[in-house]
Amino acid sequence: TQRFDFARVPLRKLASRLEEVARLEAQDPEGVKFALSPGAALLLAQKSEGSVRDAVSALDQVVSSGETPIDEVLVRRVLGLADREAFFTLAEAILGRHPKAALAALHAAFEKGLDALDLAQGLSEHLRHLLILKVDPTAEDLVPAAAEDLERMRKQAQGWAESDLLRLLRLASESTLPMRDSPQPLIHLEAAVLQMATLEPGETLAELLSRLEALERRLAGAAQSQAAAGMRGPGSGSAAGGSAARTGTGGGPGPSSRAGSPIPSRSSSASGSEPPYAAGISGAAREPGAVGPDPAASRLERAAAGPVMAASTQAVAEPAPVGLDPESIACWERVIAAVNQRKRMLGAFLQESQFLGLAPHGILLVMDDLHRSVVDERENRALIAAEVARAFGRPLVLDCGSPGSPGASRPPSEQDLQPMIERAITWFEGDLIQRPGSSPESSG
Repeated sequence: TQRFDFARVPLRKLASRLEEVARLEAQDPEGVKFALSPGAALLLAQKSEGSVRDAVSALDQVVSSGETPIDEVLVRRVLGLADREAFFTLAEAILGRHPKAALAALHAAFEKGLDALDLAQGLSEHLRHLLILKVDPTAEDLVPAAAEDLERMRKQAQGWAESDLLRLLRLASESTLPMRDSPQPLIHLEAAVLQMATLEPGETLAELLSRLEALERRLAGAAQSQAAAGMRGPGSGSAAGGSAARTGTGGGPGPSSRAGSPIPSRSSSASGSEPPYAAGISGAAREPGAVGPDPAASRLERAAAGPVMAASTQAVAEPAPVGLDPESIACWERVIAAVNQRKRMLGAFLQESQFLGLAPHGILLVMDDLHRSVVDERENRALIAAEVARAFGRPLVLDCGSPGSPGASRPPSEQDLQPMIERAITWFEGDLIQRPGSSPESSG
């Protein structure tokens, strides 16, 4: 037996052959007179997938409709193909990150009688054309479209990286798999379109490596500073104990007392109120003659006084920060919700941080170095500042502290961890189980 493998005819060459068939028919006195547009010839060539016989059969099917001239609209209507303009509109909304407009464009195309599976396949094909023209703007032979449509596709692909277009193509292609066996395939397509319209732009490998290197340098510097602070801790603690004792006996504060504590506050000493961010002071320092630290002191002064204050902390619990009331908590939750709508990853980082309240100088947050490196980016800082001013009614400075700073040593409670547990269950589609050691049977 012999086997002959025929290569597929290139797209543009097959379209030229169909146009030649139309010219020969027009020259034949007994031939069928019809005019074939270039866009219709390209569409017929794409439908035949490189087969000359299938392309001529499709052309004969369109000609038998009796309508002339034969353009792209007629070919799509006779062969049951989706309109290209619907995919231009849908892709424009997706690439512009407008979920509402994308959903409206999808339902407008569906109401015209297009099948949900055909819409998904047509959207995948359109994104494939955008990706090819993004990789190689001169690859016109690989895209079955007219010259004006090719130019529109090139403009649509501007502003998007090749990796992001590939992610969009993958989402559109994978949406067709569950649609084949689903009684409501449009739901899967709606979910895929909304996911594509809210897709965050991916970062390049160079950007990720630079951020990781910066994070490693910051962690190394933080470890060195903590080791140096630990070596100076015992001497500072003894000096603080002597200073507190001299203050409690009614004598004036000595030099060590002034160096080991922040600047005194007239408001706190006059009213006898407790300083808002102190980690705690001994019973001797709470006598009427004691002078507390100033709540408006800078973070550097509080950090320098941290070992001294920790040495004298014994039996007093940490006070609640100023401004941690239901109103300020509700304002901060509105900030997180607004940021989450514009930048989902940044909103998740803010939600995982610990909100300590309103300080005299701004908003006090506690987060690790990874979250802080993301928040400290110029664009993210500007976005958070705008939403904070809108929610609180005035501009406030965002003060991000590390987990070891004052006010952040409290271990997380079960209520603090509950939102994180719920998000993890939702992401991984799991169920909450109880460990055998904590079950009522084992504990009893």
